[in-house]
Amino acid sequence: MDSRDPSERVAMETTTAHETYRAARERLDERLNMINRLVRAHDAREFRDRSNWGHAGSIEHLNEVLDEAIAFLGGTKETTT
Repeated sequence: MDSRDPSERVAMETTTAHETYRAARERLDERLNMINRLVRAHDAREFRDRSNWGHAGSIEHLNEVLDEAIAFLGGTKETTT
């Protein structure tokens, strides 16, 4: 059994920081594509249940979470509009 932390194992599986970055970037792209698919499915549910304020709240929460990600990457609220 490997006693290293999972983050250490990932670094050892690739040979350079760039390769590790590229692998992480591919995983990020997969997640962003999944978010797009899930938001489209959410849109369809909202369309069928237009009077449910919960759908609006869910999207507002998602916007808040994404604003945090944007800020983490150096963006500002102005870059989101």
